[in-house]
Amino acid sequence: MLNAPTRDIGSLDLNYGLWLGEWFETIPDLQWPRTVETYSRMRYDPQLTGVLAAWTLPIRRATWAVDPSGCRDEVVQVVADDLGLPILGADNKPGPARRRGVRWSEHLRLAMLSLTFGHMVFERRYEIRGGQARLVNLGERMPHTIGDINLNPDGTVASISQHTAASQPIPAERLVWYVHEREGSNWAGRSIMRAAYGAWLLKHELWRVHATSNRRFGMGIPAVEAPAGATPAQIAEAQRLASAMRAGDQSGVGLPPGFKISLSGMTGSAPDTLAFISYLDQQMSRQALAGLMDLGQTPNGSRALGQAFLDLFMLALQATANEMAEMATSGHAGMPGIVTHLVDTNWGQDEPAPRIVASDVGTQHEVTAEALQMLMAAGAISPDPELEAYVRQTLRLPERAEELPPPAPAAASAKTTPAPPEVDPEENPEAEPETAQEAAQRRLTRSSARPRKGRAATGQRQMTLDEAESGVDPDAVQSLWERALEALLAAWKSISQAWRDKLAELVRAAVDGRNLPALAHMHLDSEEAEQVLNEALVALAEASAQQMAAEAAAQQVPVEPPPVDEGHLGAIAAALAALLAVWLAGAAAREALRLAVPGADGSDVADAVTDHLESLSDGFLREQFGGALSTAQMTGRFAVLDAAPAARYQALEILDRNTCPACAEIDGTVFDDLDAAKAVYGTGGYIDCHGRQRCRGLVIATWRGTL
Repeated sequence: MLNAPTRDIGSLDLNYGLWLGEWFETIPDLQWPRTVETYSRMRYDPQLTGVLAAWTLPIRRATWAVDPSGCRDEVVQVVADDLGLPILGADNKPGPARRRGVRWSEHLRLAMLSLTFGHMVFERRYEIRGGQARLVNLGERMPHTIGDINLNPDGTVASISQHTAASQPIPAERLVWYVHEREGSNWAGRSIMRAAYGAWLLKHELWRVHATSNRRFGMGIPAVEAPAGATPAQIAEAQRLASAMRAGDQSGVGLPPGFKISLSGMTGSAPDTLAFISYLDQQMSRQALAGLMDLGQTPNGSRALGQAFLDLFMLALQATANEMAEMATSGHAGMPGIVTHLVDTNWGQDEPAPRIVASDVGTQHEVTAEALQMLMAAGAISPDPELEAYVRQTLRLPERAEELPPPAPAAASAKTTPAPPEVDPEENPEAEPETAQEAAQRRLTRSSARPRKGRAATGQRQMTLDEAESGVDPDAVQSLWERALEALLAAWKSISQAWRDKLAELVRAAVDGRNLPALAHMHLDSEEAEQVLNEALVALAEASAQQMAAEAAAQQVPVEPPPVDEGHLGAIAAALAALLAVWLAGAAAREALRLAVPGADGSDVADAVTDHLESLSDGFLREQFGGALSTAQMTGRFAVLDAAPAARYQALEILDRNTCPACAEIDGTVFDDLDAAKAVYGTGGYIDCHGRQRCRGLVIATWRGTL
């Protein structure tokens, strides 16, 4: 049997937090609850106001977030949403403004009053929404309203009573309690201004004395001397004249014959009041480790000394921030923290709870060209689109302009036919369906833990619960589109080869015939290209319709995918094929015109034009094909939504490599109806996207609460 203690022998002295604590504190003004009034006066002293600002502002500007380590995504998302905090490592960009619920920045500002008064208390309030208890308010219970702190036998808080109208005791389990330097059962804590009380008291007394001495002795003491042998009446008159003298622009005095007037200043040495007041200010800063505030006022010091002061001060700030984060997360015995109570209420005490963390207190890393260059040279970072967007935003640079004129497609020799895009087994609507909760959890986990297939990880945000409940799998949607794009590019190689051969023939004829204007009228047959494009678009639209039907089935809404609009897709294929033929002919004509010097051989010019076209990348084709395939993808999805019952339609911009401001603004928008969604996503991506064809926005649907 283990020989481990299982019960206490000693006990916590309950009186320490009550009369015994006041006995240890011999100054009546510093015995709770009178401390609240005392510290309220002290915090308006200019020096102490600066000390409090130095302690609170760096902590308030620090990065506060929810650390999801070891916790389920659903739990983390609820905690982050209710507290208005980002998720550490997932939410790299500011979210939308909060209109309801807890605003963490405001709560933190009030919670830091515990440094001023020693303690700060909040009362939590929930509302039941969607079968869950959601935190909607942390109401501050200001220290001056607390009349009694009622304790349990073990020294923990049982309840508090407020001396306000119609108040009733608030039980401890409803309280969030921040306390600074608690000892024993002294839940009132200790203010960081406690050690400054003596200096503050003397300073304000000296202020009054110094002001009085300036008023009294600033102009000297007037004296009127009566003539020799003066009568008592003359002496009294001299006294009246001296007492009546006042300083002013028009002041003056008239004296009877024999009277003399003089101004007598102070003689001898006098205490240097201002120096002593400065000394008291330094003591008030020093007791709070804020001595760096006085470096410019002291007779000695150095930059190294200032840095040492700053380093020590920052360590103290980080320790204080960590302590407040721990209290907000886990609370105290009998008074659970904000996070643990929220998790316990919804999922039970066995559910792991995320933590609130505060990082980089007091630090600020400036983004400079030199720093970026050194990091890239060392291989620590790479110049990807996300980094460029961050640098442009940080340095307030304009957004990237539209790209330069696109290059021509690359050459190939074999003719292939695009195969219909494959559908993953997990996307097959005939497979055994998961429960809605299992599917949502899988999508949340995959979205946050795995990079996109075939793409570099770009740090996209984590899916919300509403997005996960829609059944959408961003990985599967993106993978389907990418496979269709690669298949289309492979099939296009034979089209490109045929077009280049035809253009070489036309260039040769125009140059040899000395008919350069004919270069502007070169024509390519786009019929076969139209057929290849049409087959690719229809195949992707049908596969996307299957995906959308699977998303509906995951929500227990069976929908048979209807035929896609092949007429609309065929029109897109015809237009795009003709435009690409005209564009390629124009690119060949411009290069031929550049090379066709007088007397040039047509075959040589044609070969050079062919080499030029073959040397260009397929970037332009990828962009044009990608835009057309995005249209086909949304065409298939909208076909299913047209056939399905009315739902809740929402914009999703999680697939973009680099989300532009317009897409960031539309992201998460809930549309009034399906027609409103089609108005902005009918051609594929968001119609106002700055990247145009590159946009990978989607429309998702949820039927919960609409059927």
